[in-house]
Amino acid sequence: MKQNGFTLMEVMITLLIVGILMSFALPSYNNYVVRANRTEAMNGLLNIMRAQENFFANEFTYTTDLTNLNFNTTQATYSGIYNITAATCGSDPLTECVKLTATPLGNQASDGNMTLTSRGERTHGTNNFWPK
Repeated sequence: MKQNGFTLMEVMITLLIVGILMSFALPSYNNYVVRANRTEAMNGLLNIMRAQENFFANEFTYTTDLTNLNFNTTQATYSGIYNITAATCGSDPLTECVKLTATPLGNQASDGNMTLTSRGERTHGTNNFWPK
């Protein structure tokens, strides 16, 4: 009698191999997604900083209230992965420097904050992801 189909053992071995491959592939994919989403934070920070520079040209000071720049109080990026806020640069007054911070939300939370100052200083958590 001729056998058609697969035995239970063959199916179980195939599932085991697929499971092992997925255990390597999934973390790498998740890391890729987190890195790819950083561009959204960079675009949001640069867009708000452009508005800050326009505001500075007219008012001779920066603002921590993003509603003055026609953004929400805490501006979420387009897909809501990051919230962007504005603050002073340490003890410097707003007439000299403003610091924007993009705080990751949800699955992106492990990525760390990204910052951009009006002096061009850029940081990302413990490393410097921003291109030079």
